[in-house]
Amino acid sequence: MFWSCGRCSVQGTALADPTEDTEVTVTTEDASPQEVDLRTPLSVVIFGATGDLAKKKLYPALCQLMFACPDAPLLPPTTNIIGYARTKIALPDFLQKQGVNVSERHREAFFSRCSYIAGGYDSEPDYQRLHEHLCALEGHAKANRIFFFSVNPEAFAVICRCVKAKACAPAGGYTRLIIEKPFGRDSKSFAELDAATSSCFPESSLFRIDHYLGKEVVLNLVTLRFGNQVFEPLWNRESIASVQITFKEDLGTGGRGGYFDGFGIIRDIMQNHLMQVLTLVAMEAPASLVAEDVRDEKVKVLKQIRPIDPKDCVVGQYDGYQDDADIKKLNEQKGYASRCPTFAAVVLYLDNERWSGVPFIMKAGKALETQQTIVRIQFKKAPPNSLFGDQPQNELVIRIQPNEAIYYKILAKLPGLTQRARDVQQTVLDLDLKKRFELRRTPEAYEKLIHDVIQGESHNFVRRDELEQAWRIFDPLLHELEVTEKRVPERYTFGSRGPLKADALIDRMGFRRYTVTGVPGFAEDDFD
Repeated sequence: MFWSCGRCSVQGTALADPTEDTEVTVTTEDASPQEVDLRTPLSVVIFGATGDLAKKKLYPALCQLMFACPDAPLLPPTTNIIGYARTKIALPDFLQKQGVNVSERHREAFFSRCSYIAGGYDSEPDYQRLHEHLCALEGHAKANRIFFFSVNPEAFAVICRCVKAKACAPAGGYTRLIIEKPFGRDSKSFAELDAATSSCFPESSLFRIDHYLGKEVVLNLVTLRFGNQVFEPLWNRESIASVQITFKEDLGTGGRGGYFDGFGIIRDIMQNHLMQVLTLVAMEAPASLVAEDVRDEKVKVLKQIRPIDPKDCVVGQYDGYQDDADIKKLNEQKGYASRCPTFAAVVLYLDNERWSGVPFIMKAGKALETQQTIVRIQFKKAPPNSLFGDQPQNELVIRIQPNEAIYYKILAKLPGLTQRARDVQQTVLDLDLKKRFELRRTPEAYEKLIHDVIQGESHNFVRRDELEQAWRIFDPLLHELEVTEKRVPERYTFGSRGPLKADALIDRMGFRRYTVTGVPGFAEDDFD
């Protein structure tokens, strides 16, 4: 059954430089993606179209690219958006529910390009109907097709086989697959998943999406590292005491308890999102900005990370997690209370000359006191008898969300007639990027990444060997926690900073927290 109509505005965050001088734009030719083909029809099929991801992110992003963003259209004007799911629902009802976050101004035009097919994920006849529907929309001519897998990973293999057998692009057009995480539960399940997808499509057609790689500050990490020579002499074990990458959510599992319990915070956040950020912070300069050169350097970093020592890990679970109705059902089935961690803190080490001995502290948790993702590079403390005495360490803080920012925490003399030269306080050198680019709209992550797929640009997607290495790092820890120790997570209060043992672990690594400096919008927001 399919439904067709016949013939989105989410504001992003602008980025900042507080100076008023002339703006210089540098273009690197070998980093340029392919031109978007606006003449050939494009069909975007969303598997799992009735789900939350499609509703909250995918339909609004596609509307932006087609109609609403300042540079629109960035997709061919004849682009067709086809929702595919098992639920039988009339198109008007589907769009009313799933299109609620689409720009009202452009909603009618966008909805006119949308259709919906109800079918099974393992039914080749349904894929044949999908193919016929697409051919009719595309005018039975050359067309390009993108398939977005917004479904559970258990369905990836069968969808790949059915698309390959029945629904690939006709007449010389490209077929590209966007695969949403999770990419397995461990090395073994990822290898099985990879074998299933790779047997049907080449690596160049597979775009494993990690939406953190589409966030503007994360996209700026390579430029920050290698476009500003001031950092290179400092970016090593001689100057840096520790690197902390922190993810915090102030909500619990929020109706996803049953799903989350099968993965936990380490698989859900650390092994993918935070590990990708770590590679960009720690990698060496790539040979060029071509996608494969950048990804090669990320893989080198991953190969140099030791498997995590269980003694360098604290896991926690917030009070009230066991009260979730789905968790109660799972506990009854298993016969014991869930040991799924909703919080984890781990320490990683890189065995190379640049980073030897520097702890990379990774922390992620739900039901904490705030919502933010921050990278904090803490520099070494001044010698004991330095000119200004015992003062806070310098820090470079990269705030990924909310309110993207980059700033450097330094010492400055306190102003005033009675203040002496030694009267200093930690303050902030604002590299926030917002003033310079305040008139430019920054795309949401899914807009950026979908546009990359259309361009054939794989720079911001995860390559197979990146995932193999990431699982190599975390597999031994997960096996130790879940199978050998059967470790019971530390309990922590909903809305707190997490388990006290996590702070003790981080303190043991030499990381130091400092009191609030009183700088509005910075110190109060980034204390982690």
